[in-house]
Amino acid sequence: MTRIVVGVDGSPCGEQALRWAVGYARSTGASIEAILSWNEHPLLAGVAETLGGGVPLDQVESQARAMLDAAVDGVAVSDLDISRKVESGSPADVLVAAASDADLLVVGRHGGAGVLHLGSVSAHCARHAACPVVVVPEK
Repeated sequence: MTRIVVGVDGSPCGEQALRWAVGYARSTGASIEAILSWNEHPLLAGVAETLGGGVPLDQVESQARAMLDAAVDGVAVSDLDISRKVESGSPADVLVAAASDADLLVVGRHGGAGVLHLGSVSAHCARHAACPVVVVPEK
């Protein structure tokens, strides 16, 4: 069975990528793994907490999971089983690693106005993924 990895980040671009992947999966019988990654950053925890601010990392992961669930649930795909994964790390690196044994990687384009300009995550995925990459522009 064809396996699609799709990057989801809570943005309209991520939603478009997920919708594209769902359409493709329906036409090919592929399975989908939706992934949302988040970076552990000193301002989120640790140093920031000692200064009276910051967000505990378990809260960040919980919020990331809720964001992923909302995105997947928002595409209303009762006929497809979409696996969900939340992982800490650089989004580009997490997606490339997850797609190492996938047939297709789908990401949204956050780049500038130019048609050929890709955002940093989509550009990294296009250069480093072991499988074909579909970059879906925001409508």
